[in-house]
Amino acid sequence: MDITKVLIYVYVIFFIGAGVNHFLNPQFYDAIVPQFIPFPRLVHQITGVLEIIIPLFLLTRFRKEAALIMIIFLILIYGANLYVWVNNLPYGRTYFSNQQHFIRLLLQILYIYITYVIYMYDK
Repeated sequence: MDITKVLIYVYVIFFIGAGVNHFLNPQFYDAIVPQFIPFPRLVHQITGVLEIIIPLFLLTRFRKEAALIMIIFLILIYGANLYVWVNNLPYGRTYFSNQQHFIRLLLQILYIYITYVIYMYDK
């Protein structure tokens, strides 16, 4: 089996799990939605639904379009992580050091890169 195809399936499963977690652990996400955004629970639940739906389209003939949308989505949702970093807020009960936040940023860049690889996949 093609390694990129395996990567796509792992990626889809990972993001479905992340999306479901918005509903299983809502207090965690309530805390990281920036305060200036109204209805934080609704906002992160919509984010969770999008984290489930968009990756599923990577398994269809709309893979390229879904990958582009996912890249934009990943850039936008990093804003919540940046908000936590700048305001020194906890992730759940844990406060991250600057180094841990930087690693989190690198992970986000990795997710975007993997999405780009999926976008470029031609089979």
